[in-house]
Amino acid sequence: MITWIKVNQREWLFNYLATKKPDAAYNSLLKILQRFCKCHGFSRQRPTKNKLKKTVPAEVAAEFTGDFHHEYASYFMDCVFNVDEPGMYYDLPPSYIWASRGGNSKIFAGEKHSMYKTVVLTVRADGTKLPLMCIMRGTPGSRIESSEFPTFPSEHWRTSETGANFILSRCRLKIIR
Repeated sequence: MITWIKVNQREWLFNYLATKKPDAAYNSLLKILQRFCKCHGFSRQRPTKNKLKKTVPAEVAAEFTGDFHHEYASYFMDCVFNVDEPGMYYDLPPSYIWASRGGNSKIFAGEKHSMYKTVVLTVRADGTKLPLMCIMRGTPGSRIESSEFPTFPSEHWRTSETGANFILSRCRLKIIR
């Protein structure tokens, strides 16, 4: 906006800056422009570059949907699965902690990363949601006590693993092309 004012409203800019103290003139101009933007519904954002036009992702999604339904039309709806594996953090360690002066402010390694788990979400094409599978950091094959997560529904499956290949080791799925 300042560039536009410099190019198109040069005389107004010089008159405005002349009425202000030299060390506060630019900040005053910024403040008045910020108020203008806020008043007219603009927000401050980082500049980004669109990689695709807005219509392109919709076209790609429509094309993929058509190809998918054509390719897998011979399968029953209860044999097609949509699986997502989002990671989630819970009970994160604080960014700042209170420590006594001269004391140790370190937190244990287990406190930094142990609160991460992966939840495998699976839905069949017929709309049936399968039980959640929660994968937490720990020793493979160890038990997770139900008292650790008292509100965790019992019908969902819990396990602890160290590697990222857990899904591949448990699911023996073949993709037929």
